[in-house]
Amino acid sequence: MNKTCTLSFATLLLAMTTYTSTIAQTAELINSYTSEEIAVFANVLQLPASLYTAEFSVDVYRVHYEMPYLDSTITVSGAMFIPVGTVDDCSLPVITYMHGTIFKRTDAPSFLITEGGINESSIGYLMSSPGYIALMPDYVGLGTSDLMHPYVHAQSEADAGVYLLQAAETLGLELGFSFGDEFYSTGYSQGGHASMALSRELQENWSDEYPLTASAPLSGPYDISGTQSIQIAESDTYSNPAYIAYNIIGWNSYYGNIYEDLSEIFQEPYATGLPALFDGETDGITINAYLPDLLSEMIQPGIIEELTNNPDHPFNLAAIDNDVYEWVPLSPMKMYYCTEDEQVFYQNALVAEEWMNENGATNVVTSNGGALDHGDCAGPAIFGGLLWMQTYHQECETVEVGEINELVWSIAPNPAIHGTTTLHGLPLNVRWKVRDLAGRIIQVGEGVSINFSGFSEGMFFIETEKWGTKRVLLN
Repeated sequence: MNKTCTLSFATLLLAMTTYTSTIAQTAELINSYTSEEIAVFANVLQLPASLYTAEFSVDVYRVHYEMPYLDSTITVSGAMFIPVGTVDDCSLPVITYMHGTIFKRTDAPSFLITEGGINESSIGYLMSSPGYIALMPDYVGLGTSDLMHPYVHAQSEADAGVYLLQAAETLGLELGFSFGDEFYSTGYSQGGHASMALSRELQENWSDEYPLTASAPLSGPYDISGTQSIQIAESDTYSNPAYIAYNIIGWNSYYGNIYEDLSEIFQEPYATGLPALFDGETDGITINAYLPDLLSEMIQPGIIEELTNNPDHPFNLAAIDNDVYEWVPLSPMKMYYCTEDEQVFYQNALVAEEWMNENGATNVVTSNGGALDHGDCAGPAIFGGLLWMQTYHQECETVEVGEINELVWSIAPNPAIHGTTTLHGLPLNVRWKVRDLAGRIIQVGEGVSINFSGFSEGMFFIETEKWGTKRVLLN
């Protein structure tokens, strides 16, 4: 986990005029907190001093970055928390925290961090101060994105997390930090669902770039098509009817086939009145107050029966598409839940645990937080998950200058002639990344041979895990 020339690499790239014009992410410094101020947060939240220490001050940035969505590329936002004053030679572990349900765009993490007091985004400071990069995507349709948010849509949640990781890694070249080889995923409520989706995406499609160290999904609706939908349908009331409307309207904005007219699902006046409330400016309290207590007064008669009897109904197919538990985690996972949760039914975690373990998982467990409701469960779950993930962290051991000088390595042939280039003088299992002039990762691997077949001519950088970075020309 040692990085010995992060700053020199960043300086080199900053000197290149092509750098800022070829990347699609920006970072705006919008807030900073000292370690003393973060310690006050920890004290207010009653975090035991024996378990948590606010070690570093933290700078926080609003990041704008691109991600795929539907058939296009869109720009979204997120918050990036960077500890200040860490050892220059050490790359940093990364925690991606996925936030819970919000309705107003400006309640997203990259906006809340500019406000006083303690809110969900304050978790970013607490996660970052011990020496971690903390990332909080705002999601599609929230933050600076003006689309309709596709509520609990797994793929867009996962993509918001992955592409924020990519953006932050590239921004590190400019801001003077670098990623280590530890990546963690967590989040509460909708964020638990999003964390599970992100963890699956990282394992299945990004394991070379961002190998998942451990994950802690918290009180999430992992089994939407089964546990969550069934228990709502079997009840006369639901604690947050706004969530039901959010789900249906949000999914329809993505799939386009849940309904043609909202009156197919909702009775009047709600069918007519609801769309205006999902404008990104109205909060959940207002929407819940607008909706009736009884679901029978909100939803059209016969809809529940139709969904129950027709497994091919577009809503049911969308729900299955957004279940996030039918995969086998290869890294440790701990799911937290509370038994009196009135919003996300705790059986979601038990169903996920059972399926994963029956299908070969060996490091998946759940943790029962007791008879707490959804709001009271949040604090213990979030910080329980954080402290549990930190048990997998390995402290960086800096390399003395004398030690570095003893391991002199080179690249040959250089310039490389289309084919294989060798890293001479490094361990046979050295891990490396190849970056282009814009700082983008174009190849990741292990070993002392790098195959440049198929690459365009130009200059590239070979960034090793512990022994620094060298440039290579390809003719």
